[in-house]
Amino acid sequence: MSELLVLLLPEMAGLIITPGAVAGCVLLLLRSRAPVPDALAFGGAFLVVYLLIAITAILGGAADPAAGSTDTSHGVGVVVGVLFLLAGLWVLVRRPASRRREGPPKILCELESSGPRRCFVLGIALAVLNPNLFLMMSGMSYIAGSSVGPGPALLATVLLLVAASVDFLVPVGLYLAFGDRARTWLGSLESWVLRHARGLSLAVLFGFGALFTARGIIGMV
Repeated sequence: MSELLVLLLPEMAGLIITPGAVAGCVLLLLRSRAPVPDALAFGGAFLVVYLLIAITAILGGAADPAAGSTDTSHGVGVVVGVLFLLAGLWVLVRRPASRRREGPPKILCELESSGPRRCFVLGIALAVLNPNLFLMMSGMSYIAGSSVGPGPALLATVLLLVAASVDFLVPVGLYLAFGDRARTWLGSLESWVLRHARGLSLAVLFGFGALFTARGIIGMV
């Protein structure tokens, strides 16, 4: 079990580091008419998408020690790594959005005037388009390829889902615990994330892309 958790550390770290999700959640907490319900609906949408991936993997045999293959898991890791590297190249050659317009991306701006239902729908769209979708798939493939039993496999799956929830639970927790003081901190965080969005995206995509690709290749050798 401990070996599986160590193997899943990159996936858990990647699921935690999601600049777009953080920016969307913080924006709702600062500017929405119903900050907490909207932020929870937005975050809940991401969790639903990740949960569906987890349930599909478990029903497909991720909790069965004899169902998976480590070579398949490493192969999936290589594919995820290559996809991240390609996405990083696309971001690198694409003209920075900050030069075209100021402020948050359009889809994040739409969150401001949205209620919980629309925030949930927009959250689903962002979750499906988010590269972290592949991180969850990669993590579940490693769980499927491990030799652990159903209990440890379910525990590892829960830890992946908890990691994916940190982007939302921490900002909402700070907002509820500290009120106006949290608004100052969250405002600074939002400004910093939006100002460095391109650099953060490049660091995440190239960093995790190289890590997953190298780990998968080494695992298959």
